[in-house]
Amino acid sequence: MAAGTDESGPTVAGHHSAPASWTARARAARMPLAVLAGYLVLAFALFRAAWADPGGVVYGYSDSILFAWYLGWIPHALVEGLDPFVTSHLNAPAGTNILWSTPVPLLGLLAAPVTAMFGPVVSLNLLITLAPALSGFLLFLVLLRWVSAPPAAVAGLLYGFGPYMIGESYGHLHLTFAVFPPLLLLLLDDLLVRGRSPARTGALLGVAVAAQAMIAEEVLATSALIGGLGLLIGGLTHRQLARDRAAALGRGLLTCAIVAGTLLAWPLAVQFFGAQRVHGNIQPHNVAVSDLFTFVTPTPAQRLAPDAALRHSSRFTGNAVEVTGYLGIPLIIAAAGVAVVLRRDPLVALFSRLAVVTALLSLGGHLHVDGRTTRVRLPWLPLESLPVINSALPSRLALYVMMFVGIVVAVGLHRAAGVATRSGADPPQTARHRTPQRRSRAALVLVTVVMLVPLVPRDHVTTPATTPAFFTGDAVRAVPEGATALVLPYPYPARTEAMLWQAEAGYRFRLAGCYCTIPGPDGRAAFNAWTDPLNSVLVAIEQGRADAAAVLADPTVRVAFDALAPDAVILGPTPGHDELASLVTGLVGFGPTVVDGVRLWVPRR
Repeated sequence: MAAGTDESGPTVAGHHSAPASWTARARAARMPLAVLAGYLVLAFALFRAAWADPGGVVYGYSDSILFAWYLGWIPHALVEGLDPFVTSHLNAPAGTNILWSTPVPLLGLLAAPVTAMFGPVVSLNLLITLAPALSGFLLFLVLLRWVSAPPAAVAGLLYGFGPYMIGESYGHLHLTFAVFPPLLLLLLDDLLVRGRSPARTGALLGVAVAAQAMIAEEVLATSALIGGLGLLIGGLTHRQLARDRAAALGRGLLTCAIVAGTLLAWPLAVQFFGAQRVHGNIQPHNVAVSDLFTFVTPTPAQRLAPDAALRHSSRFTGNAVEVTGYLGIPLIIAAAGVAVVLRRDPLVALFSRLAVVTALLSLGGHLHVDGRTTRVRLPWLPLESLPVINSALPSRLALYVMMFVGIVVAVGLHRAAGVATRSGADPPQTARHRTPQRRSRAALVLVTVVMLVPLVPRDHVTTPATTPAFFTGDAVRAVPEGATALVLPYPYPARTEAMLWQAEAGYRFRLAGCYCTIPGPDGRAAFNAWTDPLNSVLVAIEQGRADAAAVLADPTVRVAFDALAPDAVILGPTPGHDELASLVTGLVGFGPTVVDGVRLWVPRR
């Protein structure tokens, strides 16, 4: 072909010049950018209530405050040269090893500029909003390897905005920032199918593992479990490929272990060998599991939830936030139909089996049927004795179930649309020939809508997260820097205001009590429930179960107060306010100063 020019630039021998290449790349990027924009719009619409007052409300109170505290603490500790992982700023004076909680240090670093400008609550709401959009978008990008953009976008929508992600958004930031499972899928495909460099792929996987460990160790552990099952199922199905790639897999995983181990050496050493470490499982077993009817029974999180269904879902065990395995009958039928019709497709064969196995594991150690715990033992039971995985909640495997179901459905939509068999542009068609094609596409759109409609979530409900002006103004300087402060209401799992106030005060003081994981008397995990005479009565008064006069008559309370020896006592808005004020006045020996929304005692030592 002779050289010439056209509107996109000169061509030589049929090859487009750089401007044409740029144009092609721009066109290819339009769909991913459009999908990302769509996911972001959907996420901000879903969490719009928070953005009406982004610094003053949260989704899910106690856990959200915990994450806001960590988002502020990590950059503060690093800037001030403090230990970011073991600190006495919580649970003073004993302190806590925050790695046994959910400190999300990587997210704390990424959000540090937002936290510095607007505060930790704004950072939390921003990350909660971005999490489903980014998680779904990562799966979308990975699936473009196998299917066209529209089916991949449907899978990303299911993964990023399904019941699991929406339910866990009520306070569980570490579980919603779920970009690692799609990345794991991508890198395993590079290593095993595409035959890319084991060293390079293993190194990238090691970095991803380290990053995920610094967001949520539970997601890392369950991803390793499910990834291992995927390798087993794939290896049994494709034995020759497994034999051919075994050595590369070994080299890649070894490289991954070296890289991840190097990056995680410090935090893992602190977590498992440092101060205030805990032993055994953190969460109770056989509670947060998927009920047999979870997959077909909508919960209050869904917009379409008949009263009869709600009565059943309310009987499921575990916190309502953890009941996230709902798929809906239309989606189950569609996925099952694809699994049968396309059973010879490698992707469908692998991920349909993984979906079934993972759903079975999500049922926990014993089968639950409509809220009743049976004696039927299930495959998860032996996993409850394994290190690390014994603290994972089986119901949270719903993340992977939806991911695998979404992949199966995406392949089905892709094949149904005929994309897999097309090459090049369609030949010219008459209007008569185009009509059936349009009807087929309309039918696919209708099927997709029918699958998605049952999963449409209700609007999220916010909880106020206000801070008295004392903690954000100059008045807080009355509390000495680094002092131990007894802030009321006393912080424990159900009441975490004091932790938010401490964070908003720039961590000026050390806080007695916390909602955090600490070793109990036997070394096993405790969430700092009240354990001594002082904090026991502080909680009892706040809950209306005791009065100041009776408590002051107990000498053990004064002994405990003197042992704590707080440098300041700060009483903020709380139930039992007047009784708590009387108690503190009796213990300190003088009345408080009222300043900027709190009552302040600074004992003379």
